[in-house]
Amino acid sequence: MTTIGILGVGHLAELMVRGLEGSGYALILSPRNAEIAAHLAEDFGCKVAASNQAVIDMADGVFVCLPARTGVAELSTLRFRPGQPVLSAMAGTGLSVLQGAVGPARAAITMMPGYANAFRCGPSILHPDDGFWRDFLSKVGPVEPFADEASFTVAAVFGAFSGASFGWMAHIIAWFEAQGLPPETARRLIAATLRGNAEVLLQEDHPLDEITESVVTKGGISELVLTTLGQHNALAAWDEGLDRVLSRIGGAEKGA
Repeated sequence: MTTIGILGVGHLAELMVRGLEGSGYALILSPRNAEIAAHLAEDFGCKVAASNQAVIDMADGVFVCLPARTGVAELSTLRFRPGQPVLSAMAGTGLSVLQGAVGPARAAITMMPGYANAFRCGPSILHPDDGFWRDFLSKVGPVEPFADEASFTVAAVFGAFSGASFGWMAHIIAWFEAQGLPPETARRLIAATLRGNAEVLLQEDHPLDEITESVVTKGGISELVLTTLGQHNALAAWDEGLDRVLSRIGGAEKGA
């Protein structure tokens, strides 16, 4: 059985452990956040190591979920085996920076939404395309590998979009509640609508503009919503928000 060591036992690690249950991997957790680690050990059969170095020593591959601000410095104090696969989910940490911290190990970087991975339906991105980590990530959702880091960095903005979409969904659900719908009904209605629309994009072969034209009819109620949003620059504001995220994570990777 392949053993994966997880450095940094916070929210993302907890969600990944949930999604990996029954996947065939043995998981070893670092002692960081002892309460969460103990809970995961009890509920999911993980082992908790005595130290970060012990995690590395016992693991075939190491999944890094350390805080982005301090993670690289922590990794630089540890000893990795030559060629040992190391995958980082630390936002804004570029491949060269990671490789410098974990050498002589084999570095790769990823981004995933987290919560959806607990239900094995969250997408992950990966750079470079490493078979060891592609197999690992595929247990918790679809994997999109990238050959070049520039494209990976652009794609990594989807992590921010994923989180922000929950705020957007909460706002829309609250509107339906304010009109008198029970909270549970509003939540189910919005969630099922978005899941259905996502399936259309995944399964339909027609170009996106054709699909949009077919559902946003001239003079119809969908066009009314989009027109109103456009009048308030609400759609363009998404561009600005994503641009700011790209600037932040791109700058972090360059050491800015």
